[in-house]
Parts: sequence; C-alpha cells; structure tokens
Amino acid sequence: MYTDQQYKKDLAFIEKIDTKASNKVVFFLYFFPLIACLVAHVLYLVLFYLADIHSMVKFNIGSVSFYALLIILARFFKEKLNLVYASMIEIILHAVAATVCVGLKPDFCMFLLMIIPLAFLVPNKNKVIPFAIMLISVPTYGLLRFIYIIPGRERYDMSGSSYTNVFYAINILIGSFVLIYVALIFTCMNYYYECKARIQNEQLRIMASTDPLTKLNNRREMGRILNNVVNESRKKQKNYIVGIGDIDDFKKINDSYGHDIGDDVLSNVAKIITDNIDSRGYVARWGGEEFLFVLPCSELADGMVCSDNIVRSIRKQRFKIGNKEFSVTMTIGICEGHPENNVEKVISRADSRLYKGKHSGKDRVVSAD
Repeated sequence: MYTDQQYKKDLAFIEKIDTKASNKVVFFLYFFPLIACLVAHVLYLVLFYLADIHSMVKFNIGSVSFYALLIILARFFKEKLNLVYASMIEIILHAVAATVCVGLKPDFCMFLLMIIPLAFLVPNKNKVIPFAIMLISVPTYGLLRFIYIIPGRERYDMSGSSYTNVFYAINILIGSFVLIYVALIFTCMNYYYECKARIQNEQLRIMASTDPLTKLNNRREMGRILNNVVNESRKKQKNYIVGIGDIDDFKKINDSYGHDIGDDVLSNVAKIITDNIDSRGYVARWGGEEFLFVLPCSELADGMVCSDNIVRSIRKQRFKIGNKEFSVTMTIGICEGHPENNVEKVISRADSRLYKGKHSGKDRVVSAD
C-alpha cells in the first residue's frame, strides 16, 4: 500500500531533482560525459604519439579541440542535447578511423555498439535520432569486422607491439566506464519516472476521493471507508458511530453574504470537524452543507462527547466581513451501529435524528429517535 510517508518522500525527491538539483543533473548528463571524452582523447593522443601512429595523432588533436569547443558551447547552448549527439558522431568517426589504422585487435569498433543504448537513454523528444545512430553504428561495425578480420589490411602494422595490448586495456576500461555511466543514467531515470508515476497516481486518487473545497473525503470515498469500518466492526464484534451534521440556515448565509463567504464557512467548519475527530475516525462532505463522520470501534457515549465538542467549537467560531461579524451553528444526528446492522440503515437513522434536531430548535446533538 502506498502510504502518505512514501508519497511525501517521492514528492520531496522529485522537487529536489526538478529545482535544487537541476544544475547537478545538467552536469551529469552533459558536461561530465563531454569532459570524460576530452580526457579520453588526450590519453589517446599521447598513446598514438608514442606508438608512432601519426594519422591518429592528427585525428585526436582535432578531437581534443572539438571537445574543448563543445564544453565551452555547453555553457551557452540551451539545446545541449545537440552537443551530445555531435559527440556521438565524433565517437563513430574515431572508432572507424582507429580501426582503419590499427585493425581490430585494440577493439576500437566496440564503441560503435556502446553508444547505441546511450543514444536511447538521453532524454529526447525526437525519437528518430537514436534510431539513426543505431542504423549507422551497427552496419558500420559489421563492415569493419568483415574487412579487417583478415590481418594486414590495417594501415599500421602493430603485430608484436606492446601498444596493441595497451590500447585494448584502455578501451576495455573506457568501455566499462561507458557501461557504468549508462547503468547509472538508466537507474536514476527509472527511479525518477517511477516516483513521478506514483505521485501522479496518488494525486489522481486524491482528486477522485476528495472534495475540492473542504479537502475532506467525498461521498464516494466515504462509502468505501464505511464498508471497511463495518467489516472491522464484524471482525472485532465492536460497535461504531455514524454522525451527520448540517450547518443551520446555510442558505441564508449564501443569500446574505454571497457564495464566496459560504465557501469560507464550509472550509472552516470542515476544519473544526476534522480537528475534533482527529485520528479516531473519518470525515466526509456528504453533500452541500452536510457532513458525515464515522468513529470505528466506539460507543454512543464517545459519539456524544465528540459531537458536543464539534457543535460547541462551531458555535464559538466568528466570521468577519468588513466591520460585521457573524457565527453559524450545526445540528448533528448520531446513531450507534452494531456489527449485524446494515450501514445504510444506520446512516438513515442518523439522518432522521438530524432532522429531529432541526425541528427541535437546531444547534444541538440528537442521539435518540
């Protein structure tokens, strides 16, 4: 069951990501991979220089310059995603160039496959681009494997060179880093969207079960609650109390002061009832100016004490309109429900007692027929 504590925890997490942590998210999604690519190409530049692979030295000088430019542009570009896709194109070109120069043994072409999940995980409204990257990368990978599976076709012969193993080890490390990065993005995004979905579902549930003005349970939700209370009553063989309260002469308030003031009265009365019921029971706006509350596992005396407190508290409440003040009263009818009783009949008896109180002078609690 999704608890209120879990809802608050999820909501705090989403608000933190959407507001306070937005800069960290931007850094993690955009700046961090660009900086990592820059560092990787500086490393490649040094290694290719030491291995006397001059073509790739020149290529990596260009790559280092390219990523330095992207990092600068990322500070000013709003559409940072375009820079990420530009870096993916560079990765494809670098993997092709390196494989052409040194062959398959250092396994540069594996990056053609590794960027595919990243292309799909990066948040993007345009779903065509990730598929385009995949359609470029996969055939290119297959073509390179087909051409360079035969030794000697690469431009630089590195057979017997210790740098072959060095490049392979470096590529494995970088590849592992890419996989970890992709896994982190997937995990974080998955948790973020799970939280968001839970929050949205809970908000929809609240909207469907709550009266928008008073924030109390609506009639439909109270029907579900009453069924649970009756089931609990039968299981524990304990009684329960149903109370129905109606604001006296509420139509006169609307006619005299307007519907906005009437709404304010309803909201304040709802709060008073909720404060007096507390965690002992449940309250709903039953219709118009009518409220229903239920006290599980309670006796008639408990219902009388609670109802008297509600009536007194409402009577004391003052409402101000400019220099004028007014107060309202409430009449409540209560009925004790027994395990064997039909809850509809219990509600009906409470309602009858409410109207008995209305005809007996109002502003009172009635607990007998």
